[in-house]
Amino acid sequence: MKKQVPHQYYHDYLNLENLLTSQKLLSEKNGQKAHDEMLFIIIHQVYELWFKQILFELDSIVKAFDRDAVRESHIGIAVSRLNRIIEIQRILIDQIQVLETMTPMDFLDFRDLLTPASGFQSIQFRLIENKLGLKADSRYEYERRDYKSQMHDKHQIILEKSEASSSLFELVERWLERTPFLIFEDFNFWEQYRSAVDAMLAS
Repeated sequence: MKKQVPHQYYHDYLNLENLLTSQKLLSEKNGQKAHDEMLFIIIHQVYELWFKQILFELDSIVKAFDRDAVRESHIGIAVSRLNRIIEIQRILIDQIQVLETMTPMDFLDFRDLLTPASGFQSIQFRLIENKLGLKADSRYEYERRDYKSQMHDKHQIILEKSEASSSLFELVERWLERTPFLIFEDFNFWEQYRSAVDAMLAS
C-alpha cells in the first residue's frame, strides 16, 4: 500500500523562508547600504547551489565506477549525468553576464567589507576539482600557499579526505584499463583517446 504523503505547500517544500532570508548585506549592517551587494550575494549563492548539484551528480557517477565491474546500464546513466553537468556549466558561465551589469564602481561600494573572503575559498568548487581528478601538484598556488590553507580547519579536513579518495578520472582510467579490445586490428583506443583530448585542448 502506497504511503500517504501530506499535502505540500510550494513555499515550505523549497524551504524558501530560509533561502530568501539568507542574503545578509554587510553594507546595510555598516549603515550604508550598497544596492548591488544584493546582486553579488545572490549570484554567488546561485553558483553554490549549482555546485551542490554538480557534486550530487559526480558522487553518483563515482559510486557507479568505484567497483570491479561497471554495469552497462550505469554507463548510460553516467553519460546522462555528465551531460547534465555540462549544461549546468553553461548556466554558470552565462551568469557572468548578469554579474557584469554591476560596474566596478558599484562593486567598490562594498568590496572592502568582504576582505579577506574570496571565491578561492569555495569548498564546493575545490571539491569538484578534486573529485574530477585535479592533483595538488597540478594546481596554481594562490599567494604561494597551498589552496587548503585559506580554508577553515573543518573544511581542510573535508578537502584532505577528497584528495585521498579516488577521483572520477582515476576510476574511468581503471575501467578503461580493464576494458577488452583497447587495441583491435587497426584500432588503438589510447591513440584515439589522446588525439581526441589534444583536439579538445587545441579548440
